[in-house]
Amino acid sequence: MKILLISCGDVATEAGLRFAALGHEVTGWRRNSSKLPETLHRQDVDLQAEGPWPRIDPETRIAVLTPVPSSRDVPGYERAYLQVARKLVAALKEQAPELQRIIYVSSTAVSGGENGDWVDESTPAEPNRETSVVLARTEQVLVESGLPVTVLRASGIYGPGRNHLITQVRNGTAQLPFGSHWTNRIHRDDLAGAIVHVAGLGDLAEQLYLVTDNEPAQLEEVFTFLAGELDLPTPPAATEPSVRRAADRRIANSKLLSTGFTLAFPGYREGYRSVLAGESTRHP
Repeated sequence: MKILLISCGDVATEAGLRFAALGHEVTGWRRNSSKLPETLHRQDVDLQAEGPWPRIDPETRIAVLTPVPSSRDVPGYERAYLQVARKLVAALKEQAPELQRIIYVSSTAVSGGENGDWVDESTPAEPNRETSVVLARTEQVLVESGLPVTVLRASGIYGPGRNHLITQVRNGTAQLPFGSHWTNRIHRDDLAGAIVHVAGLGDLAEQLYLVTDNEPAQLEEVFTFLAGELDLPTPPAATEPSVRRAADRRIANSKLLSTGFTLAFPGYREGYRSVLAGESTRHP
């Protein structure tokens, strides 16, 4: 198949390499495509620039949209997600008559849930930040486009080069949270694997999957585990609740697993041990 990766960053590049290894013809769109591996067909495309994009190959079967915001505010998200999605829908309708599926990587920040609730695909969307509202609006634009769309809502992505929690433990800024703080995560490689897997489902692919590992965990457990792996003291306990924190819920992945998808890193222990061992690298 011919596959187009729009906004081809770290996750999409890993997926692209996996698509290519299966014999597919993969094109990556990126502002500076020279950073992409030579295995992929590379095109310099500034998705947020005025004017038309390059023509899409009419034989494109799969389009994968993995936006990266130019800034972490609402205007940055609107440019990278909402405006790009609208323009992509119009381009695919006009130029890709053989399209089988758009796969859009969104975020579980769109989902509701609190107080340790279990969240799945049936949980109503309740974005609790302005940027998450933009992600939800982007989902709506794609789902209502009339094109075959699958939304992958990813939980917290970690992996090579994504060392936020490790860095906090190493530099002594980590604190065991005050009260309950459930966390959910997905290794970069497993998210890329999910993209490839869903593309292979054909007409069996559904409109929404939550992509997360098998083991929601209290942040205290994760910090304590990392401290042990790094041979560092357990971080101190916080004396008051965090001002800014993610929703305290547990995300279920049973729908995705029911399609036959398997995780390389079913829990945070396996994933973080791989990261600490340097078993893979982040794509530039």
